[in-house]
Amino acid sequence: MEIKITGKIDDPRQRVLAIEAVTRSICDSAGTDPADGIMMLLTAAVHLQSQYSPRPLAENIETLARCLGGATVAAEGFFSLRSVPANGNKEGAK
Repeated sequence: MEIKITGKIDDPRQRVLAIEAVTRSICDSAGTDPADGIMMLLTAAVHLQSQYSPRPLAENIETLARCLGGATVAAEGFFSLRSVPANGNKEGAK
């Protein structure tokens, strides 16, 4: 696998879209559902955070939870997230 990014991506929304595209490509290459990328991204985020934090993971759990909340707010601002009913079906799906 080769991932090559050319140019500079200054816009945060475009950086998120680039990460999403790479994640989809990895899932396609592995033959997995793109939703599998969610776990890949969360695992990578925890790994990155643990590399740069001097504290043990057990002390960082609340920080990671706040970051997930912050990411949800940011994604809503970037992309207008759509709600999913409690039964898990997409709106309009039967």
